[in-house]
Amino acid sequence: MRKITFVGLETEKERFLERLQQVGVTHLIYPHEVEQVQDLARELQRVTETRKFLAKKGERGKPEKKLEARQICARREELGHLEARLLAEIVALKKERVAAEPWGDFREEDLETLRNRGVHVQFYRVSRKIFETLPVQDISCHITRESAAEVCFVTFSLEPVQLGVVPERPPARSAAAVDLEISYKQAKLQEIEKEYAALAQHLEALEKAEAELADLLEYQRAVLHAGRELDGRLFVVQCWSPVPTDELLERIGSSFLLYAYAEEPKPDERVPVLLRNPPAFDSGEDLVKVYSYPSYRDFDPSPFVLYCFAVFFGMIVGDAGYGLVMLGLTWYLRRRFPSRSPFAVRFFRLLYVLSLSVMAFGVITASYFGIRLSPQSPLLRICLFDMTTKEGQNQVMILSILIGMAHISLSQLLKFRLSRNWSCIGWIVAIWAGYFLIDSRMGKGTDNPLALYAFVAGLGAVFLFSSTSKRFLVRIGEGLQGLLGIVQIFGDVLSYLRLFALGIATVYMSQTFNMLGSRILESMPFVGVILAALVLLAGHSINFLLAMMGGVIHGLRLNFLEWYRWCFEGDGLPFKPFQRIAER
Repeated sequence: MRKITFVGLETEKERFLERLQQVGVTHLIYPHEVEQVQDLARELQRVTETRKFLAKKGERGKPEKKLEARQICARREELGHLEARLLAEIVALKKERVAAEPWGDFREEDLETLRNRGVHVQFYRVSRKIFETLPVQDISCHITRESAAEVCFVTFSLEPVQLGVVPERPPARSAAAVDLEISYKQAKLQEIEKEYAALAQHLEALEKAEAELADLLEYQRAVLHAGRELDGRLFVVQCWSPVPTDELLERIGSSFLLYAYAEEPKPDERVPVLLRNPPAFDSGEDLVKVYSYPSYRDFDPSPFVLYCFAVFFGMIVGDAGYGLVMLGLTWYLRRRFPSRSPFAVRFFRLLYVLSLSVMAFGVITASYFGIRLSPQSPLLRICLFDMTTKEGQNQVMILSILIGMAHISLSQLLKFRLSRNWSCIGWIVAIWAGYFLIDSRMGKGTDNPLALYAFVAGLGAVFLFSSTSKRFLVRIGEGLQGLLGIVQIFGDVLSYLRLFALGIATVYMSQTFNMLGSRILESMPFVGVILAALVLLAGHSINFLLAMMGGVIHGLRLNFLEWYRWCFEGDGLPFKPFQRIAER
């Protein structure tokens, strides 16, 4: 990546930036405080929100009458205001219905007719205790609703009734009339939903307008922030580009009066990073971006993260049956959602890699839905670690430790490649010498002088090369501080035991659900078939989901925490090409 500065005539600035945007291989350098073109930014936000909203309401299609994006946004906003008003009115009507419900079904016209004929109609709501003391025997009284705590009733009389309690204010209309209006407004809401679905057919027009507005906004920002020199007669544009200067100028063309010069990045500059990997590794880019973008002085960890994550995921799930289910689900989803977007292609490729990793580890551990295989089974011939035995579990535990040591040694090797710091080699020697030293003394009960000498030599290299200072005391202090990293190394290596622990948990849960199903089948020979099938289906589904969650969380954690700690800086700036999205 090189920093390129263009100097040209102010009169050609807009035409030059337009051409630079067409070329689309530069990352423009803006000041820290970037000003936006407010009108364009608001219009872009409006179109984006409309597109996202309508995408949930229907599917794109080929409408008979084409609409412009501005018309679609205006109609969507108009419908949105109408929908909000109808929803607010329905809420108010439901409150009115609650108030009118105790008085039953009636018509306001009938009440008005009674009042015109001199009949007094009064509404009362009292507690049952008070109602039992009221003199209602000689009054025409109709109870509309009663419960253990409350009584609602209406009186009809030629003279106002004096019961000693305050009458209720009569409702404006009955609950049935309110229900009728609620139904009418809900029908209006359904019509709005249909119109939303009709507008969703114009999604292609919205996407095109969104891309054009985004291009125009970036172009206007570039024009706004281009530098000016010689009293405004020259413009200055700075950018980063992975393309050599000569090739970039050739792409721009010779129709501009330009001066361009390139510079190598300075140590204190934040240089954008462009990740470019072949198809075998590009799925790892999405995993890397989950945590942090690599800085310009980092290496690209995508290939390492991808395949290390696949190994960890396979060990954690570790069941060939579950791997086959995962492979089938991936195939089905790929057929069900045949998207050609680069992200979808990378995502499904990652799922295929993970499925194969799970199946591979399930085969070498003879794990097939937790089923215990007979000793004569041909599947045991390709089994390397039998997880149903103590010996096999111990082997997988040691394998987890060895994988952790290899993974952290890889991080130290990559760090050495970047920094040429020999303390990294010291750590690699100390890690493996320490393992063989412990294995000799605790496993075999013998001494291993070679491992001891290598361990001391490794720590000596860490002490000598942890500091680059030329001051003796500072070098001693930083060397001792570097040696304290042995605690962190030890803890990080032991952290890889989670691969064994989560893997054995998956095995035991599978076996437990199988045992429950078999006991149900034995105790209830006929009905038990259905119950056992339900238990097996529910149990293995839960175990499958838990294994997937554990594989993703802990598989990524070992990369992002234990591994990144020793070799990765992160906090990088993604390369954002100044390009025309609409044309692509």
